Amino acid sequence: MNRIAVTDNFFLDELVPPEIYSARGSKSITLLDMRIVNGLQHLRELAGVPFTINTWLNKGQFDERGLRLSATRTGAKWSQHKYGRAIDIDPQGMSVAGLFAILKANEKYFIERQWITTVENIEFTKTWLHIDCRYTGLDHLLIVNP
Repeated sequence: MNRIAVTDNFFLDELVPPEIYSARGSKSITLLDMRIVNGLQHLRELAGVPFTINTWLNKGQFDERGLRLSATRTGAKWSQHKYGRAIDIDPQGMSVAGLFAILKANEKYFIERQWITTVENIEFTKTWLHIDCRYTGLDHLLIVNP
């Protein structure tokens, strides 16, 4: 299967589940909110380490860490993942707390662009960082409990 680059560091298969990728191919990108994609790329550049998101293409265990099918039983009923506005990240070579600290240090930049507006409380998500771009109307990151 040919991989489709969506940014300098991410491929479409990392952001959508296999069912959507198989059915829509490159058109799968239309189901993603590009604000979260841009935020993801910028956070990756600031962190300077690779991120693991979906790994299904290489027979990995993750396939719902970006866009999720509306019928999935994973996550909340109205999850931002189902609208293409959320991504769960495993930073490689850095702790989740370290990645969160980078995001917090640059929160004004992300909020002004509405690229990343919300994160899940890392006390509950110690092995991944959930980011999303839902509208909050706030001038700071919204931290929610899963």
